[in-house]
Amino acid sequence: MEKLTRKYGRQSESRAALEEFLDGQWWGVLNVGAVARRDGRVRPLTVPTLFVRHEDRILIHGSTGAGALGLNGKGSSVAFCVTAMDALVVAHSTFDSSVHYRSAVLYGDVQPASREDREALLERFSELLIPGRTAEVRAMLPKEIAATNVISLPLVDGDWVYKVSGDPVSEPDEETSAWAGIVPFSLTYGAPERADWSTAELPESVRAMVTARRS
Repeated sequence: MEKLTRKYGRQSESRAALEEFLDGQWWGVLNVGAVARRDGRVRPLTVPTLFVRHEDRILIHGSTGAGALGLNGKGSSVAFCVTAMDALVVAHSTFDSSVHYRSAVLYGDVQPASREDREALLERFSELLIPGRTAEVRAMLPKEIAATNVISLPLVDGDWVYKVSGDPVSEPDEETSAWAGIVPFSLTYGAPERADWSTAELPESVRAMVTARRS
């Protein structure tokens, strides 16, 4: 397993904890070491993107014309980072101030989905994001499936690092009158806003999603 080089106590080796963390997040950053761009220059490639965990892998989707997914569909080695901020640590000094957060970095070779598997994986992607939504809208058109690429990154034991930073606010060695504590962050949904052209009532899938996140 990948190991932290400092503050080892923050690392979790629990696969169940990693999966629970990934299931609660939607946004990550895909990183490729270096790629040749159209202008001939070689640069690192970083792509912020939606993702979902599906069984023993994460799924990423995007346009078949996107350079990142086109390259990574060939089995490139990548790193994928997911971070959640939980609280701001306001310490007795700016030096000791910090954040509480959880982060996972996954390493591996991405695998492209076959044309035959794309439709099922895209439907699964949608269901993991908004359960029940696919039953409320029309099926994907063949041209939409053809225009959408899906790649997966296997969750292989030994090729990931899950870190949890939640240390208590450090007590100063010197006397101080400064306030110290934490300011928690929370991620929730606001009230859904219907599109101007839509006349439909709020669907059950969206209602349930918002309610679950607020609870």
